[in-house]
Amino acid sequence: MVIRVSGFIISLYDMIIIHYLQSALINSFKTILLFLPIVASCIVIEILSGFANRRFARRFGWCGVLPWALVGTPVHELSHAVVALLTGHRIQELVLFRPNLFTGELGHIKHSWNERNPFHKYIGNPLIAIAPFFGGSLILFLLTKLLMPQLIGGDTLPILSTNILRDVSQFKTFLNTILERTAIMLKIFFNWRNLLSIKFYIYVIFALGISLHLSPSRQDFVHFWSYISGLLFTIFLLNLIFPNFVGFLELHFFSYLLKLHPLLSLAAFLSLVTALISLAFFFV
Repeated sequence: MVIRVSGFIISLYDMIIIHYLQSALINSFKTILLFLPIVASCIVIEILSGFANRRFARRFGWCGVLPWALVGTPVHELSHAVVALLTGHRIQELVLFRPNLFTGELGHIKHSWNERNPFHKYIGNPLIAIAPFFGGSLILFLLTKLLMPQLIGGDTLPILSTNILRDVSQFKTFLNTILERTAIMLKIFFNWRNLLSIKFYIYVIFALGISLHLSPSRQDFVHFWSYISGLLFTIFLLNLIFPNFVGFLELHFFSYLLKLHPLLSLAAFLSLVTALISLAFFFV
């Protein structure tokens, strides 16, 4: 009788454990979905920026892209440095621009962290690796506000809402809106009247230089992927310990996350422009 009761208790205990693990996995998936629009924007930037870099390199050679690198590399490396400091890492060396023909390196940052600190290791390192996406996007936004505000005036930048990930029809509408507003922004950017403004030429030089270096380097991605499993496990652990963790993020954090999307959308657009210009140079 005791064994049966004990067996029932063990079975019930197992069911409770399975339920908690299942809930934690579902909530972890929901947590990752919150960042999906940001991740999608970064993927678009990575593809377009990589394409433009390869085209410019084939057309002008490694030395031919150095003028663009002079603009974009310092922004790239400073983005790493700022996030490193914000996440508690120590900067040992920061080289904003020092081209090396033999290694292909344009600049670098060396930083250290406390190996026993999981935040430094599994949160800080991945964020530092992808920092150029966000640092470069912020600089591009400020540059656009200063030199070409008509590009982001009115309703040109797509707006992300919390319902898009839950409603398929709203998601389709959002994608259509992105295509429509991209067409509007292309029309504004390639307006022939811009050629009469000195601000436009300054903007193009800096925007192209930064756009070409928005994407993390190969070494950055190596660092990112080496710690991504720890980051995913941390997300799972947080959802296991705090069952309402994803609800807390939606309530207190998602509104701030939404503000990143217009910045990344602008960066993705300028990466598209850079890719189009690289194609034009390729056929000249």
